[in-house]
Amino acid sequence: MDKYMCRYISVRILYSSNKFQRQNGSTIIEAIVAMFVLSFGVLALMLAQITAVHTSVNAANQGEVTRAVQNYIELMNSQPKISLEVTEDAQKNKIFTLKKDFSDFNNKNCSALLNINLTNAKVKSCVIKDGQITVTWWGQILNKDDKNEDQNLNDKNLFSYSLTAGQS
Repeated sequence: MDKYMCRYISVRILYSSNKFQRQNGSTIIEAIVAMFVLSFGVLALMLAQITAVHTSVNAANQGEVTRAVQNYIELMNSQPKISLEVTEDAQKNKIFTLKKDFSDFNNKNCSALLNINLTNAKVKSCVIKDGQITVTWWGQILNKDDKNEDQNLNDKNLFSYSLTAGQS
């Protein structure tokens, strides 16, 4: 190594009242402090990485739920019951309107029906009622022992997505 690549820390150590010895390099205490500072910096970077992965997995789960709901809404829109509704105006003219009925699709547990595949998360509820699909799911499970129960997380880690069929 040339003289520009080496950096020396000069420290004076007192051995007796009159004699000083010059030391090049660092003491063991300085090396230990430097290791602690370095390890805390690496720890901070690891925590930032975990947070970033957690956020991206939750975003991927939201995309998966959105995809599943929109695909099923397409199916519902292609197969509704259609009825003819007749109303009269003030002059006794009949007005005919088509009405879509999605009651055949009503379901209180539709997660298997929609084929929702979440990463490190579970669907809490999935309901189809009168053409509206509402899916609620837990956020990413960080601990393998976490059962994602209401008393564990107090609903702080819930996500929800809702879409209604027949909207134009």
